[in-house]
Amino acid sequence: MPSKRKAKRQKVSDETDNFEIDEHDEHINVIVVPDSNDSDESQCESDSENDAIDEELLNSIFNEGNDIPQNSYRTILDNYTPNQLKLEPDHVFELVDGEMKYDYQYKNETLLPLSVEKKIRSVSSTESFEYFFSKVLKEYIVEATRLNGCDITMTEFDTFLGIIILSIFTQRKSQRDYWSQNHLLRCEAITEAMNRLEFEKIKSHLKLSKPEDENSNDRAWRVRGPLENFLKNVKQFGYFSTALSIDEMMVKFRGKTDLRQFIPRKPVRYGIKMWALCSPEGYVFDCDIYCGKNSKRSFFGNEEKLDKCALGSCVVLGLLQNLLSSVVPRNIVKYHLYFDNFFTSPDLLVHLKNVGLRATGTVRANRMQEKSTISNKAVRGTFIAKHEKNSGVNYITVKDSKQVSILSTLAGVTPMSSVRRYSSEEKRKIDISFLNAITQYNKFMGGVDLHDAHCSNLMSCIRSKKYTWVIWLQLIQASITNATVLKNLVTKDKKIGIKDIGLGIAETYLKKSSAGKVKCHRIERVEKKYYCFNFSKCGARTQRMCVKCNVYVCVSCLDALHS
Repeated sequence: MPSKRKAKRQKVSDETDNFEIDEHDEHINVIVVPDSNDSDESQCESDSENDAIDEELLNSIFNEGNDIPQNSYRTILDNYTPNQLKLEPDHVFELVDGEMKYDYQYKNETLLPLSVEKKIRSVSSTESFEYFFSKVLKEYIVEATRLNGCDITMTEFDTFLGIIILSIFTQRKSQRDYWSQNHLLRCEAITEAMNRLEFEKIKSHLKLSKPEDENSNDRAWRVRGPLENFLKNVKQFGYFSTALSIDEMMVKFRGKTDLRQFIPRKPVRYGIKMWALCSPEGYVFDCDIYCGKNSKRSFFGNEEKLDKCALGSCVVLGLLQNLLSSVVPRNIVKYHLYFDNFFTSPDLLVHLKNVGLRATGTVRANRMQEKSTISNKAVRGTFIAKHEKNSGVNYITVKDSKQVSILSTLAGVTPMSSVRRYSSEEKRKIDISFLNAITQYNKFMGGVDLHDAHCSNLMSCIRSKKYTWVIWLQLIQASITNATVLKNLVTKDKKIGIKDIGLGIAETYLKKSSAGKVKCHRIERVEKKYYCFNFSKCGARTQRMCVKCNVYVCVSCLDALHS
């Protein structure tokens, strides 16, 4: 009996060796450390490895004297008021010389569980596309179109969608060229799937909103329903990338709408501006339409919060709401965020650090109380480093092709890295030492631009004067882009091109069409004489037009055409 009790105590002792206890004033945090001798054959153990906290990261944060936030972001969100001018009104900024050193080097980790990776690898291109452009989203559009007086089936809608996607890769000068009588212009895959009159009818009656969706406080209410469905589908995999970037992107549009913006220094000057949160690979996690400077409440469910705060800060917090609310505070420290000088302010970075999220962004000189100026004659790579005493925010100004200032709560000057820059004196590219904060920013900042570039390459030549049409195309483009990025993240041996994904989707949808099996019903007499398409074979000199199919053909070849 004593031997059994001793063995039992030894077993309990062995199990407690796998725990680390971190004592605080009010509570005790227990961290489970996996045993090094455990095998990874268990699926549960394999999946839990992605959710484990990086011990090195936690130790780094504790060594800096900053505890993991104890309050959930929902509590902080409830305390926002409409009249506050700053996110941290009680914080006192005091800059001192020198950098705040951060020992931990942030990387981009993929947190997808192995079971999800296996599932994504096994699905087809169309199934991966429908993760985002789901059946629920399509049913919403079909129902909205039916309420607009055009009753279409799901098969007809899929065929219509397949034609739109195929037109991305088979460009024509005009929409009607796909149904042209010239065999050099017509596209057989499209003409066999759906006739032109039916396609134009669906296009003219296509709606993205229902009558009950009308909202006078939301300028984008006509597209809000499909957009929210799309964002819900995007978030089903969670925030699996630890490096995130926020930026703006333009949806090209020159028609009439209150949402149209003009930005002269952008590649796309006229269009609808959207905010986006993306991974470095170009996967969009969240996005929203810019509805004007007074539309900040759309980020907070039309509640009166932060109405007087800077627009850039409201955009960042609006796009991060779901991340900060759904991820526990102890896991927030794994994520790091990047944005440009439109969004960056010292107040925002201090607030994000207080909720557990580290960030880096270039900053405009007029947003800093204390300026750092470098002579124009200084050599490239010259810098001035300061940090905020009460929060540890690094404020670094460096001379590159021009003077650039950056704020960061995750990186500083060291460790330096080598970058290649062109030297006008030596007439060639040379290696110079550069700051860690700038290196991190350049490495992870381009996710939104990459996603926008992919969507621009997926532009269809079938266009409309309605702004809802370009938003509809944007959802299709974003779904194809996300499907491609997700496939390539879990595929180790061979990468899949975005064209292969798109053509696979179009082929699947066009095969669903049953237009080629429908018999012709009525022939319309015409006075003029035409030549039959099969003239070289049948020798006919006159044609009749099928009213349903809108095709001119001789009567003798009519049955063969629809058989």
